[in-house]
Amino acid sequence: MAKPSEEIIIIGAGAAGLIAARELSRQYKVTVLEAGETIGGRIMTIPGKETKEAEAGAEFVHGELPLTLGLLQEAGLRYHLISGQMFQVDNGKWTAQHEMISNWDELLEQMGKIPADMTMQDFLDQYYPSGEHPDLRKSIQGFVQGFDLADITKVSVKYLYNEWTNESEKNFRIEKGYGAMTDFLAEECRKQQCNIVTRAAVTSVEWSAGKVQVQTADGATWSADKLLVTIPLGMLQKNTISFSPAIPEYIKAANDIGWGTVIKVILHFKTPFWEKHTKQMAFLLGKTPIPTWWTQYPDKTNVLTGWLGGPPSAAYITQTDKELLALAFDSLATLCNETVETMREQFSNGHIFNWHTIPHVGGGYSYGTPASAAAQVLLNTPIENTIYFAGEALYNGTSPGTVEAALVTGKAAAEKISG
Repeated sequence: MAKPSEEIIIIGAGAAGLIAARELSRQYKVTVLEAGETIGGRIMTIPGKETKEAEAGAEFVHGELPLTLGLLQEAGLRYHLISGQMFQVDNGKWTAQHEMISNWDELLEQMGKIPADMTMQDFLDQYYPSGEHPDLRKSIQGFVQGFDLADITKVSVKYLYNEWTNESEKNFRIEKGYGAMTDFLAEECRKQQCNIVTRAAVTSVEWSAGKVQVQTADGATWSADKLLVTIPLGMLQKNTISFSPAIPEYIKAANDIGWGTVIKVILHFKTPFWEKHTKQMAFLLGKTPIPTWWTQYPDKTNVLTGWLGGPPSAAYITQTDKELLALAFDSLATLCNETVETMREQFSNGHIFNWHTIPHVGGGYSYGTPASAAAQVLLNTPIENTIYFAGEALYNGTSPGTVEAALVTGKAAAEKISG
C-alpha cells in the first residue's frame, strides 16, 4: 500500500498513464515521463478549426463503454452514433453487406465449442479445410488481419470469440476527437500538481524494493518510491527500457501477447465522388492493397480513411509517404471505378500514418495468443510492490485493443498502487 508521502513515476502519457496519474495525483506526488513531443500516445487527433480534422490513431468508441463515455460526459465532450452502410466491391460491383463474414453465426458457434484454445490457423485447418472452404478462409483471414491486426498463425480463437461475441453494433465518434479527452485528463492531473514531462524517453530503470531511479535519453534522472510502466507493448517487447535488476519473465510475458501494426491514410477530396455509388456509405471493403475505407458519415465531409492492418502492412512499412499515397489512389480508383488521374485531380490534402515507424510506439494495438492469458496475469502482478504495468495489452475484458481497455488497466493499476 502506497503512503501519502510517496512519490510515483509513470512512464507514458497515453490513456492508461493519464488516467492513472489523475487517480494517483489526488494523494501522491506524481511525475509522468512521456517520450513523445505531445501527450496521448496512440491517441493522435489532428485539430481543425472548430472540430477535429482527423484521427491519426484511435477513432471509434466501440460500444457503450462505461469508462470512456463516463469520461466524455465528465469533460463535457459530445459524441454521436455512427450510421450508414457497409459495401463490398467485387469486380467493380458495389453490394451492401450486413455481415463481415458469411455464415457468421455458425462460425461463432463452432469457435465457442472448441475444448482447448488454439490459433485461428489451426482452427481453420481442423474445422474449415482449405479444399472445402477457400472463400470463407480468405474472409476470416482478411477480417482477423484488418480488424484485429492479428496474424492467424498466432492469434487465439478464444480471444477472438470473446471479442467478436461481445462486439457492439453501436459505434460512436467523439466530435472533438479522442485528443480532447486526453487533454482533459492532463489538465485534471496538472490541477492536482502532477508534473507531465514530454520529450522524456526513459532508457533505464534501476530499482530495489520501494525505490526506483529512472534515467531519460537526455541524461536526466528521476527518483521515486514506485513506478508504473504504460509504454506500448511493442516497446516493452523490444526491451527499449533496460531494467536493473533485469525482469526477464515480464519481458517474456510481453512477447507472449500479439502486437499488430497498421498504416492509416486520411485523404481529403474536393468532392464526394463515391456518392455516385451511394450517399450512405460508412465502410467500403475490397480486394485492393489498401482494402478497407470509411467515410465520416453521417458528417458531410469529403474525407476517406484507408486502413491497411496486420501482416499485409509489413510489405509496405518501408515505403515513403509518396509511395503510400500512390497505393491509396490505386486502391480507391479500383474500388470506385475511377482513374488514378481522377483521384489525383480530386485530391485536396491528406495525412499518412505508418504506425510501425512512429517513434516510441512502433505499431497499432495488441491481440491475444493462446499464451496471452497467463502473460497478462503476470504483467498485472506488481514486482515487489514497486514496479507496476498498465496498458491495453494487459486488459482481459470484452473490449480489447481499445482506449477503454487502456483506461480500465490504468485505473486498476492506480487502485493497486494506492491500496
